[in-house]
Amino acid sequence: MSANKNDKDIDSYNPSQGDGGVYLLVADESNEFQAALRRVAKMAMQSNRHVAILFAMQDEGFLHWGMVEKRIKKDVRAEAEKKVWDVATRLYDLCGQLSAVYIVEGNVRDAIVNVLNVDPNIRMLVLGADTARSNPLVSYFTGKGLSSLRVPLLVVPDTI
Repeated sequence: MSANKNDKDIDSYNPSQGDGGVYLLVADESNEFQAALRRVAKMAMQSNRHVAILFAMQDEGFLHWGMVEKRIKKDVRAEAEKKVWDVATRLYDLCGQLSAVYIVEGNVRDAIVNVLNVDPNIRMLVLGADTARSNPLVSYFTGKGLSSLRVPLLVVPDTI
């Protein structure tokens, strides 16, 4: 029984075999994120790595609103999916790669640590930073949160 070439390509893909692993890029709407996106796309092409995009939806705290809370969460999720799709499309345009996507609810710092602990293929965390003021995630993960990272942290300044 012969396999079609496309089936073979899909079946033979394994992130842990023969490639460099995954960069975890934390998505937001900042200028520094755009610089980090461009840089990680270039690095992925050069190093035979892939990119996973993490978007954390902050909990708005409408615990006593019942149906209103469900509707708000549904709308927030839809907006998050649109934003991540836009980032994934931009990444594909920059480096020709499809990306993995993590959309999580809650604190972004906790989400980063959880994803890093769950996905053994992630080899580096990539964050953007403004040269004029510090990104709160960069401040946290280069200070108190450094011990919670099992991978190196790459901070990309917005001037790149």
